[in-house]
Amino acid sequence: MKSAPFEHYEPTTTNEATSLLESLDDPTILAGGQSLVPMLRFRLANPDVVVDINGIDSLDYLREEDGYLKLGALARHADVEDSDLIDERYGSFADTAPLVADPQIRNRGTVAGSVAQADPKGDWGSVLLAHEGEIVAEGPDGERVIPADEFFLLPYDTTLGEDELITEVRVPTPEPREGSAYHKLKRKTGDYAMAGVGARLVLDDDGRIETAGIGMTAVDITNARATDAEQHLEGERPSADLFETAGELAAEASNPESDEHGGADYKERMVDVLAQRALGDAAERAGAVRRKVTQ
Repeated sequence: MKSAPFEHYEPTTTNEATSLLESLDDPTILAGGQSLVPMLRFRLANPDVVVDINGIDSLDYLREEDGYLKLGALARHADVEDSDLIDERYGSFADTAPLVADPQIRNRGTVAGSVAQADPKGDWGSVLLAHEGEIVAEGPDGERVIPADEFFLLPYDTTLGEDELITEVRVPTPEPREGSAYHKLKRKTGDYAMAGVGARLVLDDDGRIETAGIGMTAVDITNARATDAEQHLEGERPSADLFETAGELAAEASNPESDEHGGADYKERMVDVLAQRALGDAAERAGAVRRKVTQ
């Protein structure tokens, strides 16, 4: 099956793109196209107008700047996977990128596009939540910065305006004793997550957890934070017992549905286990002594 006919625009600047979004009737943005193109092919999406932003070279970047790791709207999953900067300083990003779908999709799909899609089974939303990340959007009224905590509303629904374009996603650069990690359960290469957990820990000079972030994938109607688990961790020294309780609290905060891949109870147990593993890796990367984590 082929897509229905549509008008195709190719802006080369963000100003041109936002002007198109404002002036056209119900436009659809194309970046990596790894979600949109299959939907077009099977006519699950039938837009009259597509605004293709791949010609906006200024949106193709991955860099540290002004206290943030910044990923432009055209930064691909593969760019994250291949980055020495990511490998050296951002454990959760380095863990996540190779787990996204398969190499073909990683070569074209974008991190910002995945975030904009707001699929609760997508990985990057959980990483942004764990890092207290932000989404930068541009529209007719100028630039707007949206905290990740306020971005996701429902499956495939966000606070992004219809005439706004995501130009960047970003997270704060790491503190001196910071570590992060991401663990994911899926059946095979290319599958979405059955469950996933991203964790970020910042240790103080005494070795106690100063800041904790935990984001969960595929176990609620959106990517979600485990706030009770985060609060339980803060002020404590990293340990297997501490992470075991945090894993239990994360599982309690999840709300998975039973499906053909597993029951809700099983997925809750996986959140527990994956949270413990992610916290253990994050603590080790932050400089804590690694202790055995309960499985």
